[in-house]
Amino acid sequence: MKNIVLIGPSGIGKTTIGKYISKKLNIVQIDTDDLIEEKTNMSIKDTFDIYGEDFFRTIEVQVVKEIADNKNVLISTGGGIVLREENIHALRSNGIIFFLNGKIETIVRNLNSSDVDRPLLMNEEDMYEKIKKLFLERKKLYYSSCDYLIDVDDKSVESIGDEIIFYYDKH
Repeated sequence: MKNIVLIGPSGIGKTTIGKYISKKLNIVQIDTDDLIEEKTNMSIKDTFDIYGEDFFRTIEVQVVKEIADNKNVLISTGGGIVLREENIHALRSNGIIFFLNGKIETIVRNLNSSDVDRPLLMNEEDMYEKIKKLFLERKKLYYSSCDYLIDVDDKSVESIGDEIIFYYDKH
């Protein structure tokens, strides 16, 4: 079977929803940010702070190439995975790509309840405006990269996960 690939903005719930799906389908979940932290031996925040975003994106491409050939796994990606076309090309080669879409308010709420460091959203007085700006910059890339668009607003993790599984089972 092909891989389930989750894309979308930081804070939309890719990792959380991925955990639900991987448990329900009894498949392995791979998180690209976790692999980048293993590869660099430092946090995402430290990688950004020390080496910058361009270095991070280069490592991200390497990680995606390493995992894209897996079969029957769930891949949770970082919010900027769509910024490099080669990432989407590699992920699509053996995966079905689901774009988790939601309102800016949903993302802000999720981020406020998370303890994960998000380098591009740090030190921002107005998180709402920063998230909105990032989302609008990437919106077309998310849409053009996905096979399915999944709306997450006002839905439980279980209902979102079950919707993804429903479409995945059609393949």
